[in-house]
Amino acid sequence: MNYTHEEAAKLLKQYIERKDELNGKAGAEIFDIQYVDYDDNDVFVVRCNIYDWQRNPFGNLQGGMICYYIDAIAGTLSWVSVGCDPVGTIDLNVNYIRAVTQDTDYIIVKAKVISIGRRVVVAEARVYDPDGWLMATATTNTTRLLPPDPNPTIVKI
Repeated sequence: MNYTHEEAAKLLKQYIERKDELNGKAGAEIFDIQYVDYDDNDVFVVRCNIYDWQRNPFGNLQGGMICYYIDAIAGTLSWVSVGCDPVGTIDLNVNYIRAVTQDTDYIIVKAKVISIGRRVVVAEARVYDPDGWLMATATTNTTRLLPPDPNPTIVKI
């Protein structure tokens, strides 16, 4: 990591607090995420508020939204962990443990980078309900994005 722990915490908080700017691009209140902490163990903790439109017909938080929040938080942490170089998600493996029910107003997502390679950053995330129940776990791989190739090779099949 190119930043001190305090610098990384400040960057993470600044990025998460860009809600209005990000909503303008997304066109929806997807990014209702609040910074909670970046602890001494380098765990990034956020609160993600849940809206009715994010729920499935049974009233539970839709699984894709859980995946979205994990990707947003682990991706942001990966981005800061490599010095704010562009990163893109390669894959995301989510294990759903229990439903986030209709009486749950928010979830807590905790993410930690566990490996930084030359190109790939591996992070783990856990999703909790307000009572501390584990709702989902995930592992994600992001890659450092290279600038566009000025002379791309076109492969014909």
